[in-house]
Amino acid sequence: MSNIKLAIERFWIEPGNFEMWCDALSKIPLETKARNVKELAKLYFNRDTDSTDKKLDRSKELFGLIGYNYSKTSRQLDIKGMYFLERKAGCLCLTQDAVELIDAYRQGYDWEKKLALQLLSYSPRTRVIMFLLLNGGVIQSYCKSMNELGKWQIVYDGVVYSPFTSNFLLNDMNRMLHRFKLQALGPFWKQVIEENGIILEDEWQFIGSSGIEPAIHNLTAFMRCPMQLFDYLEWFVEMADGTRILNINKISNDIDVKKLFNLEITQTQSELQWLKNEAKNFADHKGLFPIEPVFEQLMAKYYPTWEKGLPRFIDYYITTGISERLFVLVQHESGQPRHGRGYLGKREYQLIKLDFNR
Repeated sequence: MSNIKLAIERFWIEPGNFEMWCDALSKIPLETKARNVKELAKLYFNRDTDSTDKKLDRSKELFGLIGYNYSKTSRQLDIKGMYFLERKAGCLCLTQDAVELIDAYRQGYDWEKKLALQLLSYSPRTRVIMFLLLNGGVIQSYCKSMNELGKWQIVYDGVVYSPFTSNFLLNDMNRMLHRFKLQALGPFWKQVIEENGIILEDEWQFIGSSGIEPAIHNLTAFMRCPMQLFDYLEWFVEMADGTRILNINKISNDIDVKKLFNLEITQTQSELQWLKNEAKNFADHKGLFPIEPVFEQLMAKYYPTWEKGLPRFIDYYITTGISERLFVLVQHESGQPRHGRGYLGKREYQLIKLDFNR
């Protein structure tokens, strides 16, 4: 198979109403007589799908519950949604993940985390965003709230991405899906691919359900749903300069991150003690030390196989350390040209002071 079709991911239609999908799933029996979403809406939600509601305008929240379609004839996989519903004997039925979410919702216990886990398992667009953030990416929110998500950008490996903007010409979501396709696909869709006996060609890409590229129509509104859920779970930490980073420690306590993503660096106690000592040795009378010489030695000593360059290493290491609360960046200043590039490429972060929490 040369490509994977990716439909527009329709989440619950009200971004802050995380219960909407749980309520909907609770009304669906384990095995249904519905062959598609239209029949599902008619049989179990009393929607008029024959006349005024032919386009299911009031049932949009149901589309994202579907898993995928696979044509044995064309050997084409079409990712539709979050895999809460699958087909058996031609009809839709609840998956085990859906059953577990419903049970957690009815008991009022950690259902929000289970919902977030499902999004990070089966939503390529959500996965690619989280991959960048887990591996050192920083959200430039410009102090804008979630209501202005379209203005948020992600800085990763020195590149600025705009995955949320409503401007079709400036939106980078498909660029991210192209560059990080394996991370966006993830282990669970790979398992589905293997179970169906599909062999992906090396040059495969995500394409749209009916176009060359996946749709980005209304992406700002749709992506607000998972981002608002993650914000509710307190997975984001807002810094003093208005940027946001992931609280990796909180995420790791809520879900099994390593089962979903590959993390590039995991700090150990010995290297943190080494960093603490070297920072002290290089520090001036104010406790500020130059980033590049210290982290160049750290990289050579503990990460000799790192191939993405010193600037990338510095940005990722410091961002991860802050998000995991291993240390706090308490002070920063600009230095001299000999001090090299600053943290996140900012000159005013050439010299920094860290407060270690271990």
